[in-house]
Amino acid sequence: MDVLTVAGNGSARGFTHGQARAAQIVDGVAALRDHLAANGIDVPAVVDRLMRSDLAATAKTFTPDLWDEVVAIAAGATVELEDILLLTFLDEVWSFTGGLGCSVVARRRDGFIGQTMDLPLWTAGRLMVLRVESESAPTALVMSYPGMIGLCGAGAGGLGVGVNALEQFQADGQGLAVAFIARHLLSLTTLTEAEAFLTGVPHAAGQSYTVSAADGTATWECGPGQVVLATASGALECAHTNHLLADPANSTRSSLHRLATLTKALAAGGDLRATLSRDVVLTDPKTSNAGVTFAAFAANLSDDHVDFADGRELRAGAPTWESIYFLG
Repeated sequence: MDVLTVAGNGSARGFTHGQARAAQIVDGVAALRDHLAANGIDVPAVVDRLMRSDLAATAKTFTPDLWDEVVAIAAGATVELEDILLLTFLDEVWSFTGGLGCSVVARRRDGFIGQTMDLPLWTAGRLMVLRVESESAPTALVMSYPGMIGLCGAGAGGLGVGVNALEQFQADGQGLAVAFIARHLLSLTTLTEAEAFLTGVPHAAGQSYTVSAADGTATWECGPGQVVLATASGALECAHTNHLLADPANSTRSSLHRLATLTKALAAGGDLRATLSRDVVLTDPKTSNAGVTFAAFAANLSDDHVDFADGRELRAGAPTWESIYFLG
């Protein structure tokens, strides 16, 4: 499995990332642009919309170190910043191209959190785990792909984060993008800190954030103008897919089916990793822009590692989970 360790401040992390994976970043940008064009998207118009939005300014304001990381990825890879923004503003681009997925499950009694990450087919085979080392935060192991600061994962401080795109929202170009929120959450160690951050920033896109830590497990459903705690106080377990839990009528059949599958697995008290390996894996895209399972992660938050599985193996029905350690 491709594992890249980055350390230091944002600029140092980003430059290491960009320089070390320059060829893969160039290839990924080309694949993404081809994918968007093949689905009838006016790519120059999308880029112009991103560049004219306040997404960059908001990221600089609320997560300046992560914004520096993004800028430095472009510098290290010697590509245009707009290309890295296309890779980074994944959910925000989705809001006007379509494409949703992901299934998250967490159980307090064994400190488990995990998810399948469902993305368009252009991402297949590009899984990269970022080991993010910092003097000011615990080391984090982050699911990603070259050129992207991160999707989901867990930290050595005992906090894990899973995410789900929420199909009921349109993006707001003045909010904080999902990638920056997820990565910042992974620098924290408590549910209390996570709640303070999620309720204190504007949200650019509809996204649920499931956070599990020593002081609790909870899911917040966030979007432009909305942050709602979707789980009961003191929740012992939770599952989430791609719709507001209080509004299942406005959901897709896939999202409802995956949520029912996760809920059943929690009730049975069984092996949640097996459920993620088999029962919520998306294998058959209905269109070229529909999501298939890109990868999955599973963590028991007291362990010294996080397990990751590549989506190609998951979709083939023969997953190999690889343990990536916080201490490389």
